[in-house]
Amino acid sequence: MKAIISLVLALHGIFSLIGITYAQSQSTDRTKLIEDAKREGKVMVYVSSNASDAKALKAVFEKKYPFINMEFLSSGKDALLSKYLLEVRTGTYLADVYQSSVFPIMNLLEKGLLARYHSPEREAYIEALRDKDGYWNGMYLNALTMAYNTRMLKPDEVPTSYQELLLPKWKGKMGFVLSHTEWYFAMLQMMGRKGPKVHGSLEQAKYPGAHRLLIDESAHDGRRVSVAGVPVSHRRGGVQKAGAPVDWVPLDPWFVYPIGIAVTAKNSHPAAARLYVDFILSAEGQTFMRTLSRIPARKDVLPNPPRLMEGRKLFVIKPASSAVYNKYNKEMLGYFR
Repeated sequence: MKAIISLVLALHGIFSLIGITYAQSQSTDRTKLIEDAKREGKVMVYVSSNASDAKALKAVFEKKYPFINMEFLSSGKDALLSKYLLEVRTGTYLADVYQSSVFPIMNLLEKGLLARYHSPEREAYIEALRDKDGYWNGMYLNALTMAYNTRMLKPDEVPTSYQELLLPKWKGKMGFVLSHTEWYFAMLQMMGRKGPKVHGSLEQAKYPGAHRLLIDESAHDGRRVSVAGVPVSHRRGGVQKAGAPVDWVPLDPWFVYPIGIAVTAKNSHPAAARLYVDFILSAEGQTFMRTLSRIPARKDVLPNPPRLMEGRKLFVIKPASSAVYNKYNKEMLGYFR
């Protein structure tokens, strides 16, 4: 009996020592990362979000790490990808970090343009929102849904599913954002090949445009419903405060896809890049993301308001290769353009 107790005590001591050693190693690695980043003094971030978000992130990051100058280049996801790939072809590698929809990030991953980085913060994210090999991680979510004109529809008149939009009464009263192929992917992944049949029936929604145009038009012309591609958190409060009579429909399931963040494979500031990624993925960074009207991807940081995620049945859109993305983007445009 004494031998068993001695063995248990010995094992407890060994595991405690391992834990202490691991913690010390983590602390040492963190200290070295910060020292290396301080020597580099700069990080260049390519972002597909708007410039105001990038400026806000720059301010909060530089406040925490005043020895690093964060520079950024902001553009739409397709234009940003084209620019970066052109730079790569000319042997120019300016970006240290790349932030965009997970679909362009998959394109970069296929081409070997991303570095593997297992951030210590990644365990706070569900598996669907992080690459299993560590090449990218979700930083916030876009939730795609329907929006409606509150001046023209009462709450009990609002369609509660995509299937309801097939009814004749909605013909000619819908708008559609062509820049969100992600919604088309979600429909295909949820409905299988039945998806295109629904899309074909929704051809009556031919109304291309960007978020702001769609919202403005739904507020001022006869269109009552925007069919897809409205990120429910994106400037939601700002649009309503500006007086646009727009509200969102809580659909089930809730289509979401990650805006990802990744370290580039060839860069000039590898330590600063990793430090920036760690900050964005931390609870502090994700809490700040919430102030930008974004839905945090981290599971222990709820959005504002929490009901955007609480109690929702999430359908995380699976990323796809660039070939598959291009195929379905062309197919979607064939239906709705």
